Parts: sequence; structure tokens; C-alpha cells
Amino acid sequence: SSGINAEYGEDSFITSSTWLEIDSNLTIQAAMGLLGVIGDMLDNVNYMYCSLAFISAEFLFDTYLIWRQRRIVKSTQSPTEDVKKLMDDDTYAKSRLYSLDKIHFGIVNDCYSYLETIGVMLCFLTPFFWEVAGKTIGYFGYSSELLQSNVFLWQSSIIMSVIHLPWSLYRTFVIEERHGFNKMTLGFYFKDTLKKLLLSNVMMSVLMTPLLYLMKVGGDYFFLYAWLFVFAFTMAFFFIYMDFIAPLFDTYTPVPESPLRTAIENLASSINFPLTKLYIVDGSKRSNHSNAFFYGFFKNKRIVLFDTLLDESCNPLIGLEADGKKRQFPSGEGESSSQKKKGCTQEEVVAVLGHELGHWYLGHVYKPLLLNQTVLLGMFYLFGILVKNEQMLADFGFPEGSQPTLMALTVIFQYIFGPLNRVFSVSSTLLTRRFEFQADAFAVGLGKGELLQGSLVKLVTDNLSFPLADKLYSTFTFSHPPVLERLEVIREEMKKEK
Repeated sequence: SSGINAEYGEDSFITSSTWLEIDSNLTIQAAMGLLGVIGDMLDNVNYMYCSLAFISAEFLFDTYLIWRQRRIVKSTQSPTEDVKKLMDDDTYAKSRLYSLDKIHFGIVNDCYSYLETIGVMLCFLTPFFWEVAGKTIGYFGYSSELLQSNVFLWQSSIIMSVIHLPWSLYRTFVIEERHGFNKMTLGFYFKDTLKKLLLSNVMMSVLMTPLLYLMKVGGDYFFLYAWLFVFAFTMAFFFIYMDFIAPLFDTYTPVPESPLRTAIENLASSINFPLTKLYIVDGSKRSNHSNAFFYGFFKNKRIVLFDTLLDESCNPLIGLEADGKKRQFPSGEGESSSQKKKGCTQEEVVAVLGHELGHWYLGHVYKPLLLNQTVLLGMFYLFGILVKNEQMLADFGFPEGSQPTLMALTVIFQYIFGPLNRVFSVSSTLLTRRFEFQADAFAVGLGKGELLQGSLVKLVTDNLSFPLADKLYSTFTFSHPPVLERLEVIREEMKKEK
């Protein structure tokens, strides 16, 4: 104000408050003008072409990443000194060929998926099949957007399943079979696939019908009601999945009294993990790949071990009798002496679970859940703003003024939110990798560092995981850190503990 008074004089009629008012008005006018320009730009933009541009850029970037990894796998024909500590030359050669097969298949499959997406968009197949769904229910004398939405979802799911079936068959019965992992017969595969298709479509209708209804009648706060329903559905699904859905596909056998069960119970009690049930699942009927996980809420936690994770010395369903004594295999049963034994020992399994329970102890289960739900709430809110733009659906081939809720959800969540989905996906990958290091450190703190290293080496060799990774490729695609990097960090953590 002193500067203003000096320029205009002591008795100037333009006071500092007047200048502030002018300043504020100019700022508001400028902001409104900018918003108007942005609004005009959005009115003139073709949303489908923008989505096509992003999808194409994303495809090119992902292809660039996978080619970087292919170059690493292709050029490293012999194991490095670090890799020799993990696996012998024969295992390395097998893992390299397996990795190349998966990469080549992935490149071709990604190219097809990209062309399929572009074709669906440019040929306006989504509005076409929406119209087909409407004519289908009209033929039977019905006219309901909810019913039309369900018919659209079912027909789209069935068509896409049939189209993608050859890819799935090739991956399972050529690539996985060639490298000794597939254990399914064609009959088992088709039975399994049909069950998954039927169940997923039923669950989809159970989710989408109330959701679409709430979005229709929810008014200005529909985004909140929609989010609350999806959250409740997700929690309910978690509660019922392992008891009612998972047993439809696999057999979950309670682990009998044995040294393995005692060791796991001792681990759980040492960190106050509320273990209520312990299962072994027959994953070997599908694949030789191995895994372990826990699930459940509050004081009802359960641990599931894949039978492929356990070697014959500790699997109470194969290698041990109920009293814990090792069973002698009759002639012809079990692995031949020339075959390499797979799976982890009892101590190594406990070390793996020390890592897994570290995720629980450190809150890694609830943090992503909270993050995901927060993002979902924000996306529903943004959807409420974007859905008012009728031009958006028109750009994707829908008639002017046509705003079916399911189609708006499909267009906005699948295409318009594409950049947001990518950012969230990369962020989730980076966060998961951070959690993996923390869970490893937790297992080291339990005194399981040496055994955890041994189990990781066995998991890498048993699954023929290629041990080398391009830095950029792994950053964007690996939810778990590369094994060499992970082992190095574990060794550093062990030094700290000492």
C-alpha cells in the first residue's frame, strides 16, 4: 500500500482494499476464462480418438519393455557368477528357454489384444452388442435397462471367452506342457473353464444389477452409495470365497498332526497370529508351480500351502504318517533317484510363512485395501462428473442422447480412466515391491534369513524363474523384486541383525 500511495499521492482515491478487490475480480475472471477455454477444448475433443492414442502409446511402451527383457534373456546364454550360486547350468538353460517361450507368446498375444481393442472401438462393436442385447430381451417382450445390461454382460463374457480360448489352450498345453508344468487333461481343463465362466457371470450379475440400480436412483450422492455397495460386496466375497467358492475347484485338506503343523503353529503363536485352520491344497492337479498364502479377517486367519511347495520329507499327506514318522514308499511310488527333488523342507516352508505372516504383522493387507477403496471412491465421484458429458458416449458410437449406465461405466472406467489406471497400476507395483522387502526383513528378524534364502532359491529353480531382469522392465512389471536383488537385501538385513 505504501507503494501505491507514493505513486498516486496521499489523497489518492484508489486505496489498497480497492486494489485487492480489483485483483480478486481479475483473478476470478481469468480463472473463469481458463475454465471456459478448457471446457471448449473438451467439447471439441473426440474422446475415442484420445483413448486410441493412449492405448497405442501404452502398447508401444509395453512392447519396448518386453523387448528389453527379451534382449537380456537372449544375450545371456550362460549363467553369470551370481546366477551360478542359484542354479546349475542345466536348470539355467531350462529357465532361459521357458522365459523366451513366455516372452514370445506374450509379444504375439499383446499384439493381438491391441488389434482386438482397436477393432472393437473403430467398428463400434460395443454399441452394436448393446443393441443386440436390447433386441434379445425385446424379442421376449421385455424392455428393461437392467435386464439388457445383464444380457450384454453375459453375451460379451461368453464371446470373449471363446475368442481367447485358443490363446489359453496354447499357453497351457504347449508352453506349460513343454516345460513340465501343466498337469491338466483337456477334459479337466474344459470342465474347469466352464465352471469359472458360469460362476464369474453369476457373480458379475449379483454385483452389477444392484450397482446399476443404485447409480440410477441414487441422485447426487449415487457415487457414495455405489462405493459403499462395492465395498460391502468385496468384503462379503472375501468372507465366502474360501469356504464356498474355492472348494468348487480345488480340494483343501486340513493338515494333520505332524512336525510341519507343530512348527507352523509355533511360528503363528510367536507373533500372535490368530491361526484357526491350516490347509494343503492339491495345486499339483493343475500345475507344478508352487505357492502359499493366508486369508481371513480379524481373529479367523487361515493358512493354505500348495502341495507343490512341500518336499516329500515334510508333506504330511505324502511323506509322513500321522505320527510324524517317515513313510517308506513302495516300489514304483514317489520320485526316482535320477529326478531332482522339488519343494521346500519343513524349515524352509516355515521361513516362507515367516515372510507371508510378515505381511499381516506389518499391515500390508489393509493398507492396499484402504488405498484401493479410496481410489475407487474418487473414480466413482469423477464418473459422476464425466457422465454428464453426452458427447463422450456419442464419440464411442452410441446414439445422441443415449446414456445407458452400464455403457457409461464401460467407456469411462475402461477407456477414459486409462491413464489413471496405468498410474495406479504402476504405483501399486512399486508399493508391493516395497512390502516384499519389508516382509523379507521381518522374516530375517525372526531368525529365518538363511532358510528364507534357501527357500527362495528352491522356488526360483522349481518354477524355472529366469533370475536376470532388465531394470526398467522389472520396475514396471514385477510385483516381486528380482531374486538376486532380493537375496542381496536379505543378506544386508542379516548383517544388521548381527
